[in-house]
Amino acid sequence: MKHPSETDLALLAGGDLGWVERWQIGRHLKGCDSCRNTFAGLQNASQELASEMSELPAGLRWERLATEMSANIRVGIEAGECVAPVRQAAARWDWRAAAIMATTSAVVIGAWFLNPAPHPVEHAMRSAKVEIRTTAAGLELNENGNAMVLMSGSGRQSQRAIITSAPGNLRARYVDADTGQITINNVYSE
Repeated sequence: MKHPSETDLALLAGGDLGWVERWQIGRHLKGCDSCRNTFAGLQNASQELASEMSELPAGLRWERLATEMSANIRVGIEAGECVAPVRQAAARWDWRAAAIMATTSAVVIGAWFLNPAPHPVEHAMRSAKVEIRTTAAGLELNENGNAMVLMSGSGRQSQRAIITSAPGNLRARYVDADTGQITINNVYSE
């Protein structure tokens, strides 16, 4: 069983409770001695207060007192209106941040499509053609149009002896006629 609050009992004792609540609490008071005793105490206090109010001092002017109270209430209301309530901005997404994100996304997507990944290019593989031969300047190694020359003495008279020992092999021996120095060059290709 749920007991009514003391506030509801005080309102019932003063006659300020609505008819539905009066009926509900009255039904409860018929069966509950504890609540009935509390209600009786509150009813006695309400009657004592009413009797003391009838003994107000002589010469008390209610109209003047009511006017002062109304004026004080108006002053309080006007003072409260001077101070504006603190408004807190609701947390929201800023449209500029959304615009920046959209622009950045558009730039990234545009760059992605405008600069496609390079496709692997298949190069025609030529068989390596290596030529080894002698020239007036010295031994020449020529591979796919690229050449390297091992030069024999710088335009001096030299005796040249060329020995080819195997395919892809060339050996040249130079003898300097003035000094007798021998220069041997071996060139191999695979």
